[in-house]
Amino acid sequence: MSKFAVPLGVSTWLLCGCVTQAPPAPPPPPPPPVSTRTSTSTPPAGVFWFRDSAERKAIYIETYRAAGAAARSLSAGLAPRSWAVILDIDETVLDNSDYEKSVGGGYKDDSWNAWTQQRSAPRLPGSKEFIDLVLDELHGEVVLITNRKQQVCDDTEINLRSQQIRYDRILCDRTGDQDKNARFRQVQQGTPGVAPPLNVLLWMGDNIRDFPALSQSDSGDPGAFGVRYFVLPNPMYGSWMANPYH
Repeated sequence: MSKFAVPLGVSTWLLCGCVTQAPPAPPPPPPPPVSTRTSTSTPPAGVFWFRDSAERKAIYIETYRAAGAAARSLSAGLAPRSWAVILDIDETVLDNSDYEKSVGGGYKDDSWNAWTQQRSAPRLPGSKEFIDLVLDELHGEVVLITNRKQQVCDDTEINLRSQQIRYDRILCDRTGDQDKNARFRQVQQGTPGVAPPLNVLLWMGDNIRDFPALSQSDSGDPGAFGVRYFVLPNPMYGSWMANPYH
């Protein structure tokens, strides 16, 4: 055989042009799901929950309805305008989550004062209906006690009126000590020549310090909650932030 001869099997393979095919490539992986959120950063969980959860709206409506039922029961037989309810403002009546979103948890007096000057905080679900019930049907008084400083009180009142929130008195923080207890007593004991003493039937707020003599270390009588004290959720900020984390 010539050294240039090709074996029969190989020649046949060459003549027919047969080529072994590589296995097909696997299909490409599916694209990742498209996010429906427009922001590329993750917002603080508390702000996200407060602004966008269905649960927050439901809890506010539920709590205000329960408070209305309690006010109806507690005020039965009392003389008109002899009694009152006390409400906090921020995250109880007015929603400041736009501010919290804008600063990302970085509260500062200057940015907060600028926010209050906008007078644009919307009212929270259930607040107007509860206040209207107390004023128009049950004939009690509504007192708003807030730790907003006195210098922003005028802007606060304009904001409240724009949201159709009515009240008999508003007591802002004149001393800067963030302690509401003296103002609670002022409502209960009255101010000569200004306001008569009132029987305060219930309190509403988003901070444990919105209730008489209570604090993070002393939450008082559990039997008062849901009867005279009604707490609304605020996962964005509050006195709870100074607690040790377990």
